[in-house]
Amino acid sequence: MKKVVFSLMTAAVCIGFTACNSDSNTTAGSDSTSKSTTTETSTATTTNSSTTDYAAMADEFDRNSAAGNYRDVRTGKPVKISVDRTTGQKMNADTREPITRYITVDNNDWWVYDAEGTRLSRAKMENDKLMFEDNNTWVDYDVKWKNDGDIKVKGEDGKIKVDKDGEMKIKTDDKKIKADKDTTKIKDN
Repeated sequence: MKKVVFSLMTAAVCIGFTACNSDSNTTAGSDSTSKSTTTETSTATTTNSSTTDYAAMADEFDRNSAAGNYRDVRTGKPVKISVDRTTGQKMNADTREPITRYITVDNNDWWVYDAEGTRLSRAKMENDKLMFEDNNTWVDYDVKWKNDGDIKVKGEDGKIKVDKDGEMKIKTDDKKIKADKDTTKIKDN
């Protein structure tokens, strides 16, 4: 039982780190070299490495912020986004809070992107209210991203849910575990 709970908790932590650290749509350059040597036994060595140029990304975000091309996803008002040149983390330049989503204004189209630069949805202002496209209808932020921050993992041995406040629920065939920052409760099924 302890192995199952530990495995589920490890999976939840790994998913959380993967979600927070994904660089799925960033600019990448690669440097690959290839060296081969032919002797009586032929050998080939290939080295591949990839790095992300966060400085170039920071410059691009600085230019677009100065031009007013970014909008806050809660208010629709212009926002200046700065990018850390070593980690690539995007943050509100005024408040220094991390950016999880932002809107890019492209001509008259408003597009919502996540922190990794993945396009998520369209947005528009409607009667001074910011709306988001969701299955061919327009909804507000809280409807579009109602499970914002929740992580759910389901496996053969049970399931885990971690909500945005850090509360964790683990359910296995024989136990239910509920934990927050202060307490842990274990209940037999």
